[in-house]
Amino acid sequence: MPLKQKTYALISALLFVSAGVFAQDIQPANAPVVNPMSYKGQSAIGVAQLFIDKKDYVAALKQAERAISFDPKSGVPYMVKAFILDQQKESKKASIAYLKAIALSPTNGQVLNAFAVHLCEKAQYDAADVNFMKATADSTSQIANEAFENAAQCNLQNNNFPRAEERARSALALNPESIGALEIMTQVKFRQSSFFEARAFMQRREALGPLSVSLLQLAQQIEKSAGDERAAAQYKKQLDLLLQAQIQPPTGEGQKNP
Repeated sequence: MPLKQKTYALISALLFVSAGVFAQDIQPANAPVVNPMSYKGQSAIGVAQLFIDKKDYVAALKQAERAISFDPKSGVPYMVKAFILDQQKESKKASIAYLKAIALSPTNGQVLNAFAVHLCEKAQYDAADVNFMKATADSTSQIANEAFENAAQCNLQNNNFPRAEERARSALALNPESIGALEIMTQVKFRQSSFFEARAFMQRREALGPLSVSLLQLAQQIEKSAGDERAAAQYKKQLDLLLQAQIQPPTGEGQKNP
């Protein structure tokens, strides 16, 4: 089974991971001057996030538009607007909003990363990778590790294993315990039939916490392919226990009365 699509599952969290970054909208010395976001703009984005969490995208879009009215020279509100439009299946309008965000904040790692995710969703893999790499160059947003992971996942989706491996290794160079990068490396090595390398990355991932159903299935497949039936059986046992726990009906106070 494929790995969790971290690129898309975490985009909402990535957009709002650091209010401080958005407030400053810091740019390098040689970049165009970008005004910091106002308190009202930040507040509107915060309210938009609450509506996004509730999947009330109409109300969220209104708040994004308010943020734009408060901070028309910052790309961040346009990025938020674009993300919301994507959730509303308005891909063309989202693209326009992302391009506006990039024009206003051309070196903001959060904006570039979000735009790259949008491109990857549209299967524009090469363009997505270019923008992920631009995002990693922003030393002010602390987004580099996430952008490398996202780039690796996007390239894995496109079956570009060499590039996926290169991006995942870059993420691991920044953080050797990067769970997403370890999972991607495991998947890449398994698909390349490098089963012993895949096992090594899986073991590093397993040392960081419990494995999900899909990862246990992958671990079992790796061990079978590597010829270790005993290890495969151990993963199968863990998988059966986890699946049983997921379907086990509640007991005691949680049990439904007949």
